[in-house]
Amino acid sequence: MFFAPSNFEKKMKKLDLIMLLMTFFALAPFAQASVEMSYEKAFNAPAIQWVCPEVEKYQGIIASMRNDDYKIWANDLMESFEPYTNPLDSSDKYLITQGVLTIENPYYYAENLLNYIASWIKNNRTYNVFAKSLSIDNDKKMITTTGSVQIARNASLLEVYKIYITPLLIIHIMEDNKLLVSFSINSYNNEVYDANNRHTETKKAKVSEVYPLGSKSTYKNSYARAYVASYSYFWSFISELRDDLNVHFTRDKKMLSQLHYKYTSDSIKSLYGEPTKVIADELNTSDINKEIRVYEEAQKIIFMGKSVDFKDIISCEIKDDPKIIPGSSTSLGAGISIFGIGLSGGNTYRTPDKTIHNYVVSINIDSLKNPLILIATGQNEFKAREIVSVIEYIMRHR
Repeated sequence: MFFAPSNFEKKMKKLDLIMLLMTFFALAPFAQASVEMSYEKAFNAPAIQWVCPEVEKYQGIIASMRNDDYKIWANDLMESFEPYTNPLDSSDKYLITQGVLTIENPYYYAENLLNYIASWIKNNRTYNVFAKSLSIDNDKKMITTTGSVQIARNASLLEVYKIYITPLLIIHIMEDNKLLVSFSINSYNNEVYDANNRHTETKKAKVSEVYPLGSKSTYKNSYARAYVASYSYFWSFISELRDDLNVHFTRDKKMLSQLHYKYTSDSIKSLYGEPTKVIADELNTSDINKEIRVYEEAQKIIFMGKSVDFKDIISCEIKDDPKIIPGSSTSLGAGISIFGIGLSGGNTYRTPDKTIHNYVVSINIDSLKNPLILIATGQNEFKAREIVSVIEYIMRHR
């Protein structure tokens, strides 16, 4: 759903209000329950489990009331899923669904969990409509987003009606190891198509004005389908998220990597003190095996987790094993005719060869067990030269 710029501020204020109303019981405080983290404790902890029995309960209620007449089905559901009335406007009603997942064995970092859920939404074909406007607030430990979803379709003799909703989705890590998933809508977009599938008009309607909340409305069957499908969609999202977390987020692997990095760094620090210089892989900031650490005071250098004395370094050089991709040739003009005028001879154009470098730093060590260390930097010549400069410094000052 799109809003004119003049209405944007009003819309955002309304979204803020609903967000507060929906999460009222969870707002104080925002912080995740404090769990003392250590690598040993997290590594040996039981798997994280995500529990939400309400999923089966409410999906069961929706299924048990199934009726081929959607108006009856929607009307029955309305008695079990009471709409929320805006206290500032009694005519403004919302369909709200809230699922609370209990997190058992909660050894994770909130930021990692939110990033994982955001990635799951973006890569899910059914729910990636929420990816574009998704925003993560790590301070409040919350994801907020919205997206347009075709929730129902109904056909009459001459027209087809496609009903869209634009839910506000909030995913919030609460205290006491709970994960709140909330959906809220207060309107539909009813797109009308003629018999030739041409879009003729869009009817906007508040949920309070149409069936089943508005019993005297038109398009009852279409809005009844949208009403039932909205609740089904919300609970399907919560169910699929819970099931995915129980498969793919039973351990916070990134947290374990971060804790292991700190544990290893602290262990080395206790032996050699603070590092004089660290050369790291920018893409792996929490992997000590992809770092070169120099401890000048202790006369030690650590290559990918292996410690070497300064005095044992014999030599160092950069090697390049490039791959050449040949250019291509294109001939123009030979054997063709333009407006009856023949062209011969033609011209040949050739694109230049392309060289893909593969730099490797080769370090000779005074050791029978490990006489040679090879550090591949790929196309990164600067990184290779930085490593060589550090080794040359060590050889001059040991």
